[in-house]
Amino acid sequence: MNTIILHMVDNTTIYTNVKMLVFDMAGTTVNEGGIVYKTLYKTIKDFGIPISEHEIDDWHGANKYEVLTYFLTRHITDSNNNNNNNINNLNNLKKQIHSNFDNNLKLQYSNANNLSLINPDMPSRFNNIRQKGIKICLNTGFNKEIQRIIINKLNMTSFIDDFISSEEVTKGRPHPFMIQTLSKKHNIPLSAIIKFGDSKNDILEGQHSKCMASVGVLSGSDSYETLSKANPDMIIDSVMDIDIDNSFTSISETL
Repeated sequence: MNTIILHMVDNTTIYTNVKMLVFDMAGTTVNEGGIVYKTLYKTIKDFGIPISEHEIDDWHGANKYEVLTYFLTRHITDSNNNNNNNINNLNNLKKQIHSNFDNNLKLQYSNANNLSLINPDMPSRFNNIRQKGIKICLNTGFNKEIQRIIINKLNMTSFIDDFISSEEVTKGRPHPFMIQTLSKKHNIPLSAIIKFGDSKNDILEGQHSKCMASVGVLSGSDSYETLSKANPDMIIDSVMDIDIDNSFTSISETL
């Protein structure tokens, strides 16, 4: 049986019959120093929309374009900005702020120093897991183009099986559609999938998908306290706390 072992300081949790692991990218498998959220904040501010950095926190892990649209719509429908010209031009304004964000983020990610794997040994760890018949997949709140830029720059196709962007489904996190799509594509039941991510929206995505487990990761944006509020099955320090061993047979146990 394919067995995934998750290590914490005070316990080890074991899951068997695992067929797929789905990982978030920024903050979970990719270290980019929080650039995406800094860029979101800057793009919104530069568009003349009042916002505090704290307001971005609740949107960690979400579809970045849904975030931009939310703050834009909130701004132009405010009583002080609610004029027919703004409302009629909402779609054009959406396209403009989305384009601004893409350009700002591409500029940041074009600097190779801004992107690295969360751990240099992650490729060998993931390939060891794949050799046991467990698929490794990535999902993200980026659009497909930016997702490909990151994957290609870090040569991630050499140690993953598939990847999906929230742009490819009707709604991103915390909705379950990305994981459901991967499940159907690879003919793997949701009950055989574990989701990993560094934000509460990652955890909620796994829960809404009815995965085997939804695991928080502390290498990225959200703190232990924030992740705990989403009631994850487990919280680990990083993806390097994932191991595999075929000698265990119980479906899930804590040692």
